[in-house]
Amino acid sequence: MAGPLTGIRILDLSQVVAGPLATMMLAEQGADVFKVEAPGGETVRLGNPESLVGLFANNNRGKRCVSVDLGMEGASALLLDMAKTCDVFVENFRPGVADRLGVGYDEVRAANPNIIYCSINGFGNDGPYANRPALDPVIQALTGMIAGQASMSLPFPDLIRTLVADKATAYTAAQAITAALFARDRGAGGQRLDLAMLDATMAYYWPDGMSDKTHPDDPTAAPLRACDLYQLVDTIDGKIVYFIATQKQLEGIWRVLDKHEYLEDPEYNDIRMFGSDPAKAIAASMMINEFIGSFTTAEIVDRMAINEIPCAPVLDRDEAILGAQVAHNKTLVEWDHPTLGRVRQPRPAVHFSATPSLIRTFIGTTGEHTDEVLAEFGHDAESIARLRDRSLIA
Repeated sequence: MAGPLTGIRILDLSQVVAGPLATMMLAEQGADVFKVEAPGGETVRLGNPESLVGLFANNNRGKRCVSVDLGMEGASALLLDMAKTCDVFVENFRPGVADRLGVGYDEVRAANPNIIYCSINGFGNDGPYANRPALDPVIQALTGMIAGQASMSLPFPDLIRTLVADKATAYTAAQAITAALFARDRGAGGQRLDLAMLDATMAYYWPDGMSDKTHPDDPTAAPLRACDLYQLVDTIDGKIVYFIATQKQLEGIWRVLDKHEYLEDPEYNDIRMFGSDPAKAIAASMMINEFIGSFTTAEIVDRMAINEIPCAPVLDRDEAILGAQVAHNKTLVEWDHPTLGRVRQPRPAVHFSATPSLIRTFIGTTGEHTDEVLAEFGHDAESIARLRDRSLIA
């Protein structure tokens, strides 16, 4: 059986990661996604319309690429005509840009009242930051995420060196779009979805990163910060991470290290010290980490597993690709592209038992599918030629 979103058509004007990753996930679930780009290609292509660099490939697999010059007179009319038979419209321009281009919510809704219009931006549609450029690390900074990386073992802030804000926004957008489609099927009709990266990332960070800020009237609230409990430790031949959060795990670590005398020591065998006595917690952690340093990575990881303590070796990126559980799960797939050669990417993460996701093994260059898609929207060869003569399409 086809994917759960088979039959859904999405007009995607978004660029970079937050919008494109969201629509790629929907494509994997069966939606037909039409990626609309300017003739020179979207931002990630860096001015090369033929570019299929990794960041583009990993956010745009399985979409058909249509090239439309939105700056030309008549371009908005072309897209609005396409929107009439689409289910979803996605854009991530700065506030006001879609309106100026003639493809704002009011125009698209007039063409198709049942459409789900998803508008993604950095900070919101108004307010002091609304018109500022938004990049992932800027959002990290404004949500407290960078400052929150400081911990007992690494007492300084640092960036999360992956596009966490963009990806949190993408997953939020994909969930919101499917929810809106579900609501539409139950009679709610079309609607506008507004999503700011700032809001999505704050919501993503809040459950643990701001746990002590959840009850503002409680001055005794202590942060339950994962970064204070996680430990990154040297072994004889590498590094491991481990995590102690329960009394059982604390007792287990003393067994792992053959330090049975500490099981009888109330000063060091009390998990409550990690939340109530930072100085003692630091001392205990430093002592544990020093003991761990006398083991090889394989030895300590095996001992931790036997005692049910969360632990893993720190793999480099090449090692992670070859990881035993990654291989067992078939997390990564490889396929052949006509110009790129071998392509390796993660498969859709969720297994649907009745409506399986699919991997559409193609990545489009700018405008590669323009004629094909426009033909599906009712344009004959002569009409397409006229559009190209007017420089509306490439």
